[in-house]
Amino acid sequence: NPNTPPELLKQLAEDEHEWVREAVARNPNTPPELLKQLAEDKDWRVRLAVARNPNTPPELLKQLAEDEHEWVRAAVARNPNTPPELLAKLAKDEDKGVREAVAGNPNTSQEVLAKLAKDEHEWVRAAVAGNPNTSPELLKQLAKDEDEEVRLEVAKSPNTLPEVLAKLAEDEDEEVREAVARNPNTPPELLAKLAEDKDWEVRLAVARNPNTPPEILAKLAEDEDWEVRLLVARNPNTPPEVLKQLAKDEDKLVREAVAAVAKNPNTPPELLKQLAEDEHEWVREAVA
Repeated sequence: NPNTPPELLKQLAEDEHEWVREAVARNPNTPPELLKQLAEDKDWRVRLAVARNPNTPPELLKQLAEDEHEWVRAAVARNPNTPPELLAKLAKDEDKGVREAVAGNPNTSQEVLAKLAKDEHEWVRAAVAGNPNTSPELLKQLAKDEDEEVRLEVAKSPNTLPEVLAKLAEDEDEEVREAVARNPNTPPELLAKLAEDKDWEVRLAVARNPNTPPEILAKLAEDEDWEVRLLVARNPNTPPEVLKQLAKDEDKLVREAVAAVAKNPNTPPELLKQLAEDEHEWVREAVA
């Protein structure tokens, strides 16, 4: 409880049950001196809670970085208070979970990230690709990774360069191409290419992207997949004339879900009037 006073937390930190002590260690209001006591608890779950606490001071995290339990060390590696020099040390940990946690920490230096980008385990390399501070140059290197999960994280990153996204747009894995289609930094010419992808989920991602230009949305409004057309209807960039077309969609599923058309801010009043007469109550409800 965030309202529990420090003197009561001190009492509970001595409780015989480890779950109670763990809860004290998790409490963001637990004072540093009490966290120090709990960092030496015999139960590893209590020490884990201290390592996860956002208020645990760096000197205490340094102590827990030497813990015998790998989950405790991994929690230190994930903690936003862990300094770069300690993360550099944990980057050499024998446990892949610890190295993965270091790779995902925003405080990890570019030098350490570059080393972890060559880690033998794909989870670690994927975490580097997913780190918000990973440089465009390093992402370019990781875009060539043999593991699709690594390339997927590169495709998601807002730091990935357009030329790298262009290469990933041709990836053999459809999830990677879909991630490129979702990326807000993907240029229009690349979205146009992905709008013709053989995989419907890739086209769906293009229809969902808020940066997809109207002319591409107009093309996707005629897609063979009803879910693609539905997301075109929901896209705020879809022009009124395309919305008018979608309001008359011959597919039953699109008509049932055409409430999305009525909710679009670009829907003109005359089209709302038409939709207000629709046979399906969901559509009329959306107009209302």
